[in-house]
Amino acid sequence: MKQVQFPCCMGGVRVTVKNKWTNMSKNKRNFIITELLLGVLLVIGIGFIAYNKLNEKPERIAVVMADVDESHSAAFKYGMKMAASEYGVDVVMISKENLNNMSDEIDVIKQEINKKADAVVFKPTAEKMTEEKSLNTLIRINKKTPIMVVGDQAGSESFKSLNTVEFDQYSMGTELAQKLLADNNGTLSGKKIGIYCENTESDACKKRIDGIKDTLAESGCVVMWIVSGVSDTGEKINLQSQRKVDIVLAIDDASVVEAAKEASDNNLQGALVYGIGNSTEAIYYLDSGWTEALITPDEFAAGYKSVVGLVDMLRGSRKYSVEEKPVSYQLLTRKNLFDEENKKLLYAISQ
Repeated sequence: MKQVQFPCCMGGVRVTVKNKWTNMSKNKRNFIITELLLGVLLVIGIGFIAYNKLNEKPERIAVVMADVDESHSAAFKYGMKMAASEYGVDVVMISKENLNNMSDEIDVIKQEINKKADAVVFKPTAEKMTEEKSLNTLIRINKKTPIMVVGDQAGSESFKSLNTVEFDQYSMGTELAQKLLADNNGTLSGKKIGIYCENTESDACKKRIDGIKDTLAESGCVVMWIVSGVSDTGEKINLQSQRKVDIVLAIDDASVVEAAKEASDNNLQGALVYGIGNSTEAIYYLDSGWTEALITPDEFAAGYKSVVGLVDMLRGSRKYSVEEKPVSYQLLTRKNLFDEENKKLLYAISQ
């Protein structure tokens, strides 16, 4: 033991100060040195990882949808934008003309993957039927590059083997019919109803119609007609040419906007319009009194979930869960349109 001695005048007493480091056992000194070295290495390792993260390119998610510039897509795009900002990924909107069928859309998906897209959000338009050959191609692509199918067709049997974000189409039809019943004291005896949508053969339209019919089965009303916006020959349907009804149920955004416009031009012979829609135009006609009620799917949530689901798959944090679907919706009327709970929804639609 090393001692340091200092002379002291206190009765000739000698004061000894021990050096703690030299007094420490060899094993303890080695342990401390080892811990210090490990700490330095840990700091270097964390710094290296942080440096790589800063210089790492964010994942690129391509969004393929035919109606990317339409107003009813605003909330969906805003939802994706918010998710991209939160999770640090790049979301690229692909605007292509002449997407006439699913085969055209698959070609665009392939092009984006060739441009190094890490994943794809695919929103097929409601009026396009799936083609088996293209669908099989999509399934093969998904095995290597994650694809999230979103929107009206996502809930169809064709896409069940793929990752999807979908809406509860049947429940939206049910909710619309229940609102109609509530406005008429629970009975529609003698009332004539017409149902209008872009494509009566689409899965979404069929499910919404089923929800309406099942809910109104005992109401006493008569469904006079169910028509698509475009005939089998490709001609535009004129609502004025349909038989007179008391109520028009327009069950998608384009249809409710058109029906409300016809009502505002006094072309529906006094028929009231109830609808399903999510564009600024649809909100305008509701606020103006030409639509009685509007079921509005939460497209913001659909956009947000589509990006988050793909990020989860790309980063392997967890497997995308079926329990996360379907996306919710909101019943809007002139009375509750500007309520606090609906402000976020209206803000997203207006983006």
